[in-house]
Amino acid sequence: MANMKIVAVTNCPAGIAHTYMVAEAIEEKAKSLGYEAHVETQGASGVENKLTPDQIATADYVILALGKGMTDEDKQRFNGKKVVELPVSEALKEIDTLFDNIDDKARVFEASKVKLGSEQDAVTDGVMSYLMAGVSAALPFVIGGGLLIAIGSMMVQFGMPNTALAKGVQPSLAWVITSIGNLGFQFMIPIMGAYIAFAIGDKPAFAPAFLVTFLANDTDLLGTKSGAGFLGAIVVGLSIGYFVKYFKKVKLGKNFQSILGFMIIPFVTLLVFGLLTYYLLGPFMGWLMSILLAFLKNIPTSMKLGGGFLVGCMLAFDMGGPINKTAWFFSFSLLSSGVYNWYGIVGVVTLLPPMAAAIATWIRPSLFSKQERAASWSSFLVGMTVATEPAIPYALAAPLPMIAANTLAGGITGAITIMLNVQRMAPGIGIFDPLIGLEKPWYWFYLSLAIGLFLNVFFIITFKSAWLKRREKKEQEKLAQVEDK
Repeated sequence: MANMKIVAVTNCPAGIAHTYMVAEAIEEKAKSLGYEAHVETQGASGVENKLTPDQIATADYVILALGKGMTDEDKQRFNGKKVVELPVSEALKEIDTLFDNIDDKARVFEASKVKLGSEQDAVTDGVMSYLMAGVSAALPFVIGGGLLIAIGSMMVQFGMPNTALAKGVQPSLAWVITSIGNLGFQFMIPIMGAYIAFAIGDKPAFAPAFLVTFLANDTDLLGTKSGAGFLGAIVVGLSIGYFVKYFKKVKLGKNFQSILGFMIIPFVTLLVFGLLTYYLLGPFMGWLMSILLAFLKNIPTSMKLGGGFLVGCMLAFDMGGPINKTAWFFSFSLLSSGVYNWYGIVGVVTLLPPMAAAIATWIRPSLFSKQERAASWSSFLVGMTVATEPAIPYALAAPLPMIAANTLAGGITGAITIMLNVQRMAPGIGIFDPLIGLEKPWYWFYLSLAIGLFLNVFFIITFKSAWLKRREKKEQEKLAQVEDK
């Protein structure tokens, strides 16, 4: 079917790497087969190349490569179409066979159903996907806020005044910029809670979750020493999300059904969970958060090194997969509470897999294919921005040695980074973060990175050399057996 028409949608939790890599892979594969393909990306910059109704209507198949799901409203566009849905992380691995027997893989899509089948459950459902939806929404707040705080700090370091607003006193520009940046961190947690709820219960859940999560972190109103933090955002977001999800199924008759979504549900949800959070959830989660923060700040050195090793291993293991996302979420979520050293591990370790893979190809090109060598500069440059996904093709070509090398190097580097107390204040631009004040101290950051890269490259070359020799030996043994027969 040379004239087959394909439309696709790609998205991922962060909306940075996987979204666009998979989109490009689908377009190139379709082109090589003589198919017409249009791909809509839902990334960090919003929706790009949005599919038109005509493109959808004339398409033979729809491919949904999703990492953070889609709203029911968004999916409504594909009602009645033949749809293939799969996790975005799997799409890149399966791109060579994605179009093989596509009719057998496709299901006629019904927009009223969230899932298309048992094999797709993980795409749109699951707590982690909801949490990452919240994180994805919070990222711009933290990135923008962090950069402004860094700018304000640099202005003060260069001698500019840092005069706070007071009665009869005009605040300085540095103070104003820093204060605007602080708003990003202030609203990070309410936005996270709101979008977690939104991912589950759609629009009616957004406003109640935002307000209640804000309440849970208002120490003055609750009278607690610590806000509920990210733990409160998780509990409130999930609770309100599921509450609204099932509340929407209530039938109130024609007179009230039309106002259910925008009036009744938000009002009842805000009332119930507002009171519940004020009297119970807020104080309890605040107490729990204070215990966690006290533990993390006073953790024994041996346990801290072990924790750093574990987080580093998890970050480097599956390069944007669920294990990586779990470690990243834990580290990222602590930013709102002023704990920066665990996120410091993220700032170093996530640079390693793609950069190390590229450097290894330059040192020992014979260990890598022509395609891998050609992609090395792209992997290196993109990897510098804390996107681990460019390392995935290298891992797919030689899973055992590459994953083992990345994981071991990541763990050791994580322990070193936490030992040196490298702190990352907010998501930034990777290797250049220390230059704009987002990674401190800058000399320990670059030392940790240098050690990590050295170890990762060494492990890659060592492990892959041994792996290739073993594979070659097995092939020779098989050939000898065939000749004997």
